[in-house]
Amino acid sequence: MEILKPWVALLDEDEDDYIYWQHGFRNWAQHLDLYWFSSVTEFLSATSLGKDKPVALVMDGVVPDGEEMKWLSTLLLHPSCQQACLIMLSTEVTEPQREAYLRLGASDHLQKPVHLDELRIVVSTVSGHITRKSGLQRSEL
Repeated sequence: MEILKPWVALLDEDEDDYIYWQHGFRNWAQHLDLYWFSSVTEFLSATSLGKDKPVALVMDGVVPDGEEMKWLSTLLLHPSCQQACLIMLSTEVTEPQREAYLRLGASDHLQKPVHLDELRIVVSTVSGHITRKSGLQRSEL
């Protein structure tokens, strides 16, 4: 019997970003698998059919500028995402925007990592959100 590891969905149009993130998860979060989706539609189609849901979504540039709040609301209500941590990435993070995402239900809004030391920190942050959320869910049972 194959035991599936918890997995993180990376929603990012750029396959090179996936390769970069994959390096980060293999080095600093081996307890998690990382799967890549080039669009929100691709992710929703793939996860709507299966029972296996991600423990986190990391979103980077897959929604049109100015529509982030609408898409965040949509994803938070989707059955595939209701138990997942939702992390928004941006090249620049402003505190008002971060607070708005958190109020709506996102787990975090982080600056997109460029250097390996930044990637390590962001991967560790994502892993920490997953650990905290899964701990809360177990204690609520």
